[in-house]
Amino acid sequence: MRTFCTIITSNYLPYAVTLFRSLQEHSAADSLYVLICDESEYEKSLVPAEKLHILQISQLYHFGYTDFLLNTYHTRPDALRWSMKPVLIHYLLDQGYEKVIFLDCDIFFVNDCKFLFDELDQTSVLLTPHWTTPDPQERESDFLAFFNYGAFNAGFIGATRRGIPALEWWAAACRYGIEVNHAKGLHVDQKYLDALPVFFEDVKILRHKGCNISFWNQHVCRRVLVNGEVKINGIYPVVFIHFNRNYIPELLEGHDRELFPYFNQFRKTFEKTGYTLGQFIAGLPAYSAPSKLARIKYRLRIRTRIKNWLFRLSKSL
Repeated sequence: MRTFCTIITSNYLPYAVTLFRSLQEHSAADSLYVLICDESEYEKSLVPAEKLHILQISQLYHFGYTDFLLNTYHTRPDALRWSMKPVLIHYLLDQGYEKVIFLDCDIFFVNDCKFLFDELDQTSVLLTPHWTTPDPQERESDFLAFFNYGAFNAGFIGATRRGIPALEWWAAACRYGIEVNHAKGLHVDQKYLDALPVFFEDVKILRHKGCNISFWNQHVCRRVLVNGEVKINGIYPVVFIHFNRNYIPELLEGHDRELFPYFNQFRKTFEKTGYTLGQFIAGLPAYSAPSKLARIKYRLRIRTRIKNWLFRLSKSL
């Protein structure tokens, strides 16, 4: 048995339903559990009849660190959601599922994803790298992001029952603290993931670069059109995109244009819930073709990449 899961506050149910519909299109056999972390009423009319299961946080009382995390972070909804990820995955494994994959609710699937569960064979935990720029000479800010925000993105985590000790450790770390404190080496729940391959056996890195596509990996995971299809680095089909609230304005302003058709799919699926993205993202710009200034900036960015490549080539001679 296997399942996907996500965590939201009740007002973000349209995101979870959009995620679910994309999963049903590309992995129809699988279900999605949605943990709602506040006590507010949710719109039951939005929930499809089958395979989307709503869990209230009260159903997890007395399980793992739930009570402690709820008492500690009840005034900080984001911190509570982040800290509950390892608890929810552990809970579902305890309910009899053999493989569980957590997804942030703003993820959207655009291609077949059944292989993700195959990646969990003989594995305790499955992680996705940020794929930030490895060369400090090329893009220093992206290079430093790897160390400040973590090697792995906490919007996707898969686990099997063998991974329960790692999940318990991660939950205890979240109990220690959920904060952005780069002096301490902390970035909410995410930076703790860096330790999992060190402390636990069989932690696997998902190296399919078409997974968890977003703004943070656009320089390493290059979007290339191959016979009319977007492929990452000309090889990997795009499997799922992380439409982070910081990424969507970039797309609407004309950046990452190869992925804009997928954003249109996401937007149209989202609007089927009766809501619009503008109701969740303040100041969302209307899409227009890139301005002349934007096109000049894009060309300058390409020239800078060429100069950097020539500089690296000269050093190797």
